[in-house]
Amino acid sequence: MTVNSFCCTNGWPTLGHPSDQVLALKTIWASTHRLGILSITSTPDTGVARMHREGNSVMQHSPLLGTAPAPLLGTAPAPLLADDFAASGLPVRADLGQHFLRSPESARRLLDRAEIPSGAQVLEVGAGLGTLSATIAGAGYRIWAVEKDARLRRPLEKQLGEFGDSARITIADVRRVDLTQGLEAGSTLVSIMPFAPELAAALVRHVFGSPLLVRGLVVMPSLGAEQLADDPASGLRVEEVDGIARADFYPPAPTVLRVVVVERNLPCLK
Repeated sequence: MTVNSFCCTNGWPTLGHPSDQVLALKTIWASTHRLGILSITSTPDTGVARMHREGNSVMQHSPLLGTAPAPLLGTAPAPLLADDFAASGLPVRADLGQHFLRSPESARRLLDRAEIPSGAQVLEVGAGLGTLSATIAGAGYRIWAVEKDARLRRPLEKQLGEFGDSARITIADVRRVDLTQGLEAGSTLVSIMPFAPELAAALVRHVFGSPLLVRGLVVMPSLGAEQLADDPASGLRVEEVDGIARADFYPPAPTVLRVVVVERNLPCLK
């Protein structure tokens, strides 16, 4: 018998003495998580609490994205697109689950985690302001950036214009886009999904309806990732490979986020 695997970074803050961590994590987990506690232990080497759960999911510690090194003395930080958007006074669209990536360092680390095959086309759903899009294109990959919010066409064009035909922008709901006509065989999904759990899970299921998409790296709410992992009908295997800080987004993420790899389940051989 095989089951989907779903490995989740706990992402809980350090709470001092390991015993305090364990007590706090037990309280949080018992009061907020529908599947309960299997075990919580504290590692002697780091004093960081680890959490494990039965079933398709295993909670384990890994470092958070967004812990970038301090800038060199005398260097000014690059302007952040999300901060410019915040200063513009334009509202974010809650109906789209909009939260914009602030950290270019996190974008680079997401790219590293994606392990995109050489020459593969990348699909990005919810391209937003283009922080992740430009990182992908700047690394030499061909990208198809799909964004529903028409207000974001101009910033996307500004971010991706220099890459010419290697960067394609589509302003539309991805569920209304013919992915079969735009994707190549062996394409990879690299996306920050909306921070509404049900919508995020639905979008991942939808795009993997295209047989041309073989793998994905996705940032999504913890609950949305669990919904995918607990859905055998999706035919997808979900495994967390990293965490990411809520403060890396504008507005800050309202819930715990997971950085997960999504792949198709291989059929069982008898």
